[in-house]
Amino acid sequence: MATEFKYDIEQNFGNLGSQTSSRGNTYTKEVNLISYNDADPVYDIRTWTIMADGTRKMGKGITMNREEMIALRDLLGDMEELNDE
Repeated sequence: MATEFKYDIEQNFGNLGSQTSSRGNTYTKEVNLISYNDADPVYDIRTWTIMADGTRKMGKGITMNREEMIALRDLLGDMEELNDE
């Protein structure tokens, strides 16, 4: 018997971008703090499809613990290419 998969978005930090299709679906990339199956929450950067009826579908993404998220923040802050804009 399959175990039910569940998640709880504990905090939404924002969207990295979004677009809406001609069918009325919205595709977003979000940064969230999510608890999967009642485990400790992790930082999550992932695509989401928000259907025209309001239901949400999880897409591919990456999860990180606090230390990894801090390392990503520091890495992005040090990227010269991003500082040129």
